[in-house]
Amino acid sequence: MRMLALIFMIFTMCSCMGNLESGYNEKMTKLFHSCREKMDESYGKLLEGEYDVDKSDYSYHMKLNEARALSSYIKGIKCEASQLKYSKTAESFHIATVGYMTEIVDGYGVLLIKYIDEQKKGARKSLLRRLLMKKRKLQP
Repeated sequence: MRMLALIFMIFTMCSCMGNLESGYNEKMTKLFHSCREKMDESYGKLLEGEYDVDKSDYSYHMKLNEARALSSYIKGIKCEASQLKYSKTAESFHIATVGYMTEIVDGYGVLLIKYIDEQKKGARKSLLRRLLMKKRKLQP
């Protein structure tokens, strides 16, 4: 929550710095929004129960691969974002945005894979609570 607010605040400050940074700001914003859309799509599926599959269900491997693909996709975006050249003014924004992406991959993504793989209802319920908390932390 605070991280996203910080990202937007820093972006607003950086976006007023002139044409030299506009290419960086445009590219990083595009990457951030792409990351956010994938995260929100996955979260919607979680809330709708689409990831509540039994290992004997034919869709189990599809859902597990979908969660892995989310992490892989965000890792790719993070890698691309990490390689962007930025000014000293945009440094805080850059670090916060890459940190946000890292939090999705290393936090939410890992928990989602565990959630799908877990078959015990009590453990799955505990993982769901952790996923909900992680998502709240990542929201504005």
